[in-house]
Amino acid sequence: MPLTRRTIVIALLLSAASPAYAQSQDKATLVREAFTSPYGKALTAELGKSLRASADPACLADKALAADQLEPRSRDIVVTWGTRMLEGTGALIDRQTAENSFAGAAELESLKSNADVKRYLAMEEPIRQARILDLIFEHFDRYNLISRVKLGAVSPSGTGNEALLRLNPTDATEEKLDAFAGKSRSKALKRFLQLSEQAGAAQAAAIKTISSPSPLPHTFFKGVETDLAELCIRSGK
Repeated sequence: MPLTRRTIVIALLLSAASPAYAQSQDKATLVREAFTSPYGKALTAELGKSLRASADPACLADKALAADQLEPRSRDIVVTWGTRMLEGTGALIDRQTAENSFAGAAELESLKSNADVKRYLAMEEPIRQARILDLIFEHFDRYNLISRVKLGAVSPSGTGNEALLRLNPTDATEEKLDAFAGKSRSKALKRFLQLSEQAGAAQAAAIKTISSPSPLPHTFFKGVETDLAELCIRSGK
């Protein structure tokens, strides 16, 4: 599937080799802020619903765990392990990109101080946050399935939950960005988008040169079942 301009910008924003937020915000901050977004809160509520349906009743009684404790505690677990996944996969990408630096990196970085570029990036934030959330829950669900963790899936891409899919802000935000970029006469913004596309292509090419297989994203969740067991989620056959 070809990279779209928006996908490239987001990919760059999620890697320390690029732009913006990597310098001012670490992955933990990005994940926490994503979970406080409306879409993040909706996914957290779905996670809580899954916990309440999947937790062992006898275990809950034994641990004196109330149903309303499951959602916030499970959220903290996913935030912690999701951050670990982003840090792990990001470090692999950053190392490979550093060895194949993009010639226009300095110009791309300088363009981020332009007012129109700043506005574009601020408008784009809901997409970046939604992408972070989708990545985390997709791989959280995948790990649980492979490891036989008895917790219902949360990611709407896997469950087909139409209500959750409609809450994803990506499509509406893309329309606003397209309108903004289309009307803008800013040469700086146009150059930023052009360089972002080139940087994304260079990064994709660099990643393809990795000689040894990298860990799959869901493997960074190895051990999450121990934390989930504290919330009475069983694993195994």
